[in-house]
Amino acid sequence: MKRVLFTPGPTEVPSEVLEAMAKPLIHHRTDEYRQYFLETTRLMQEHLGTTQPALTLACSGSGAMEAAAVNLLSAGEEAIVVEGGKFGDRWRAICQAYGVTVHTVSVEWGRVATVEEVESALAAHPKAKVIFLTHSETSTGALFPIHDMARAAKKRGVATVVDAITSYGVYDLHFDRSDLDGVVWGSQKGMMIPPGLGFVCFSPRGWELVKESKLPKFYWNLAKARTALEAGDTPFTPAISLVLAARAAMLLLAAEGCEKVFLRHQRNADATRQAVRALGLALFAEVPSNTLTAVTVPQGVDSGAVLKTMERRYGVKIAGGQDRLKGKIFRLGHIGYYDEGDISRLVQAFESALLDHGASITPGAGLRAAQESFRKSQASAAARVG
Repeated sequence: MKRVLFTPGPTEVPSEVLEAMAKPLIHHRTDEYRQYFLETTRLMQEHLGTTQPALTLACSGSGAMEAAAVNLLSAGEEAIVVEGGKFGDRWRAICQAYGVTVHTVSVEWGRVATVEEVESALAAHPKAKVIFLTHSETSTGALFPIHDMARAAKKRGVATVVDAITSYGVYDLHFDRSDLDGVVWGSQKGMMIPPGLGFVCFSPRGWELVKESKLPKFYWNLAKARTALEAGDTPFTPAISLVLAARAAMLLLAAEGCEKVFLRHQRNADATRQAVRALGLALFAEVPSNTLTAVTVPQGVDSGAVLKTMERRYGVKIAGGQDRLKGKIFRLGHIGYYDEGDISRLVQAFESALLDHGASITPGAGLRAAQESFRKSQASAAARVG
């Protein structure tokens, strides 16, 4: 049986990317590698909408988060963290580990903090130097209004850094036209490659803060990484095969076109959400992200049993809830290498497994709703072209 990952990360990897990873290893201190590395960097910049250096680190997305924090702040300085899930909490934990004083804007998991709540925190903590946000909260499926929040922070002279680990490649972040000062992301989500690479990009204002930062850093020294990038290098041995995979993936995304990539994610998300509603199930997130759909587990249904059945009987792997949401939500990922046929398979497996475990839903209702959503989006696209 063909098995497909529909988790919020890692995600499915295209065959072209797997082939790139399988090629014989090349040395990283060569012109050949530098050419590949610089091309990959340029393609990532285009997808982010920036001319600023996009730094590649051999680490997970959490490593990129830590790298951003330690390069912008000093011990004893103040930062604001917006928490609405597991990964918003991670920003707080990272800052506190380095002696940064953290003020939080905390909302119930699944809720989205408002710009007004952020403005209140900014007013209450005028010494805050950076505000850390999560764009698409992977643990809840919620999407935060980062650009409005960044605009509010800029008015107060506060830099904004965003965890875009599950939104890079899904949303147009238009970095250079935004009020964002830092973005971090990872390889195993919208970039469609295995885990192992983290990325950081700063605005000119962000680089000014790097000069002021006094937190200890060695491997995470981004000033050195920037200098090395100018020569097509990294300060330390890179994950060579993953960089080649990233190049292959970014070439695929470039061939499709940024706007079409963003629109495909929108259509896949719309179809999945319509399917969930047609089944009479509740979306968990107040403002759902196009990266994944979080669904409240219906009463009387064993979520763990549904997850196992989907994987073992239908060959579809989705994720359950994390931490305080364990057993309370399903997380259906549609980030990365998926099309209409893939989403149809996801929905069909989901509703079949729910029926197998006694859920009171109408057989086929979800699949019909998803297919109707795709038909409408195709008709709308055709009308625009006409």
